[in-house]
Amino acid sequence: MIRAPARLRVEIGGFVFSRVKRVGPLAAIGMLAVVGLTLTACTGSNAGSGNSDQNTVTQELASAVDDAVANALALSGSTEAVVGVWQGDDAAYVRGYGDGVTAATTFRGAQAAQPVVCALLLDMVGKDQLALGRKVEKDLARQPGITDVTYAQLCDQTSGLDDYKAAFADRFANNPTRPWPEQELIANGLASSPLPWPGKNVYLSDTNAIVLDRAIRLNSRENSDELLRRQVFEPAGMTATSYPKSFSDTELPAGSLKPLTYPSSGGAPVCDAGVTEVQALSPSMIRGAGATLTTVTDLKDFYAKYLSGGFGGEQGAKAVAEFRPANNPERDEAGEPTTEPDTAGTQMGFGVEKVGPLAGRSGAMTGSLTAAYSDPETGLTVVVALNNSSAGATFAQALAFQLAALTGAELPWSAEDQGARLGELAVCQAAPEAEPEG
Repeated sequence: MIRAPARLRVEIGGFVFSRVKRVGPLAAIGMLAVVGLTLTACTGSNAGSGNSDQNTVTQELASAVDDAVANALALSGSTEAVVGVWQGDDAAYVRGYGDGVTAATTFRGAQAAQPVVCALLLDMVGKDQLALGRKVEKDLARQPGITDVTYAQLCDQTSGLDDYKAAFADRFANNPTRPWPEQELIANGLASSPLPWPGKNVYLSDTNAIVLDRAIRLNSRENSDELLRRQVFEPAGMTATSYPKSFSDTELPAGSLKPLTYPSSGGAPVCDAGVTEVQALSPSMIRGAGATLTTVTDLKDFYAKYLSGGFGGEQGAKAVAEFRPANNPERDEAGEPTTEPDTAGTQMGFGVEKVGPLAGRSGAMTGSLTAAYSDPETGLTVVVALNNSSAGATFAQALAFQLAALTGAELPWSAEDQGARLGELAVCQAAPEAEPEG
């Protein structure tokens, strides 16, 4: 548990926060020193596979990864991280950063784990238990606002359902134990749905995953935790991964990253309040498989199976191989594109996005940032988790992309590019002091 000797009490929206530590230039240097002290203790050399620390990469790459992660810890206000970098089957660097943190340390996968519910859908399709073209309203007959939405659209992000989170960002950070019924989250997404051209346009929305999880559960008449364990986690070899049996439990799981966050106001971190220790957390804020408790190695194993078409047979393999531009084209009155597709930008697939050769997802929920991206052609995979959520999912993505570039892989960005991006996304950094004139 992280505690500072001096505390500042700040009240926001009726909630009182206790300051832990502000991350500025001097604090950043301190964090780098702390990380440096933990390198030897947390790194296992040739420690094996599974959820063990691994170090079979060059010393040059290991040092570069350590430096990049130390920088990301300071810029995000995090004190703990778990990182895995795999260069196909040839070499791996998997380890934890922080006191007692190892490759076996668990964390909430957030959106980086959401594709597991799409894998579950594909498995059920392959077993003729569901069909991708089936209307979701057949299983959620009492749910208004989902007319004509199909199961496939919930994973390829073409349902037209808006994301539910915008109105709740401050509450997620400031009141992390508040229970969130799935009907409430779905209703908030549906309030501004459908978005333009459902079935044609792509909109990344967590409402899709919640509706999908609920529909599968009611269709199968089984609990999500059991379905995911039997049909996704076990087949993928995810031995340390689980989905909540109950969303009423707010106790932090033993052996997991210790969640931190800055209080939030207007969707922005309140830096003067300092970093807040999250003593308890409701996983219900990110439903639809985002609440999955997992490890970096388990996520790597999942993406390896998923992106290779390992769920749902031939139909599943076809679904995960198809991508479309995430940047929607202009359309005429009939919905036909009037501009050329953006084939160079981010592409959206079945539960994942693709940037360059890397497919995966990045995510955030109170107390954790995650990103998992893999190139199914080469096996290059990077998974990262940080314990302060305030910098947002894009920060975790930038760190993953930076680490991927450090391996020397051919990518449409450099490690320097992503390092600069991390600097731009940093939270609560004190402005540098002006140099005296003369």
